[in-house]
Amino acid sequence: MYCVTVLYPNQPGARFDFTYYRERHIPMMLELLGNNVLSTQVRRGIQAVDGSSAPYLCLLNTHIRSPEQFAQVMAEHSARVLGDIPNYTNLQPIIQIDEIL
Repeated sequence: MYCVTVLYPNQPGARFDFTYYRERHIPMMLELLGNNVLSTQVRRGIQAVDGSSAPYLCLLNTHIRSPEQFAQVMAEHSARVLGDIPNYTNLQPIIQIDEIL
């Protein structure tokens, strides 16, 4: 099993619309990814362990069956997916695919 991890850094002046992200962006992604998705989880960063500001404003974990299928969907629909980002944030996401051990 694999996990697509998307991290949105917490930066001064950051804007993030969690409602839009949960109600519009994530459903769009789930529709595009289809049965490759096993589960998804959106998290809001609240603080670092030492009580300082959270290093990430938003984190998304999407468990998938196939990184190849994910890459194919992203290649086919990248303009649509990336074009939606300004609708909910002014941040540049960090995206990686992890293998779950």
